[in-house]
Amino acid sequence: MDEGISRLPERQLLEHRDFIGLDYPALYMCKPKRGVKRDESKETYKLPHRLIEKKRRDRINECIAQLKDLLPEHLKLTTLGHLEKAVVLELTLKHLKALTALTEQQHQKIIALQNGERSMKSPVQADLDAFHSGFQTCAKEVLQYLSRFESWTPREQRCAQLLGHLHSIS
Repeated sequence: MDEGISRLPERQLLEHRDFIGLDYPALYMCKPKRGVKRDESKETYKLPHRLIEKKRRDRINECIAQLKDLLPEHLKLTTLGHLEKAVVLELTLKHLKALTALTEQQHQKIIALQNGERSMKSPVQADLDAFHSGFQTCAKEVLQYLSRFESWTPREQRCAQLLGHLHSIS
């Protein structure tokens, strides 16, 4: 039975040198993994890797450009000349932190109003009140010291001048 069937020629494998002179880009070449030097296989995959990396860098640059456009003008003016990518990122972080703090303050005020508190002081106002209270306490201590150890009386001109000066400052 085998004698009547002519033998088919064995399939010959094509090698890279068989394709020399043809117009196929290196991307479409199928190279066998065995027997191929590493440098040749690296060259085959470098182009897609470069394209992927270029697209990634382009996306990063586009996002940084959009962040730069979103920054308020007063932040852009704090730097001289061209805004570097790192500066854009730093300014964006600074702006986001400020916005987060402002949002948190407003949230605290809303909660305070919902809880029935009429006026919740801002942190700046609370600091000013604490400073004013401390200043008044210090002024009282100074006047008590002067009256006790220096024998100053409130009727003296220098005592009246000191009181007037402390009131004008506070």
